[in-house]
Amino acid sequence: MVTPQQIDEYLKRVPPMPKALRETIAALQSGDLAAAAKAAAKDPGMIDYLKKVVNSAAYGFKATITDPAQIFSALGAARAKELLYAYMVSRIAPESWRYFNMDNDEFVRFQIEFMNRWERLIAHMGADENFLGAAAILSAGLVVADAIFGDHSSDVALLRESGDYDLNTILQRVSHVGFDRLVEEIARRWDVEEPLVHLVKLSFGQMPCEGEEERICQLARLLHLLLFYELSRPKLLEAGANAFISFNPDFTLPVLEIFEEAINTK
Repeated sequence: MVTPQQIDEYLKRVPPMPKALRETIAALQSGDLAAAAKAAAKDPGMIDYLKKVVNSAAYGFKATITDPAQIFSALGAARAKELLYAYMVSRIAPESWRYFNMDNDEFVRFQIEFMNRWERLIAHMGADENFLGAAAILSAGLVVADAIFGDHSSDVALLRESGDYDLNTILQRVSHVGFDRLVEEIARRWDVEEPLVHLVKLSFGQMPCEGEEERICQLARLLHLLLFYELSRPKLLEAGANAFISFNPDFTLPVLEIFEEAINTK
């Protein structure tokens, strides 16, 4: 159904990080918000995306923010970098979704809510803000799934009828590659920092956490749980996005109380 060659071809179509975005992230990593704003202004698409997100209800700024310098000042370096990774993911999202029943506006809403709650978890854990970008990178998985299975929806439907298979299991069975590997490859294409890449891969719940630093393991479990919390929302259920990967309750059990306390789900 899906050959390794087709997957390779898809990865080849993923664009590298544009120069303006690379310069913006480099400036953010050095803490120079003014330089970051100047670099970002070279990419109108990036600025339009940032305006849309920071002026959404999820961010709660009282006044509309349009100036690049104001945007970066309001966000701070870590949150700005998180949104730039989300922008890169939005660049590879399809104009018209083919497998999942959603559009790009719905996907951006999913991204924003996912990132917003991930920020709350990071703050609750007192974790390094450099891990904020994990939710944005993980959201690339839905884009990859739609691209790979868009041409094979009837085959996927038959396979899912024959067993309770999620898309990741189907992909592994037919190509011996999982979405964790594909998202990892995309993140490396964009020169995402290694600790962030490792956290995202671990959060798929496919790798054992034993031997990992306790804090990293907790964050991976929380990110896995948060993903399924978001994919269980009505709009995402209707879109079929909850079939993306299987939920691993054993993986998340050690952090369930932390999650409930931070996200107020009780």
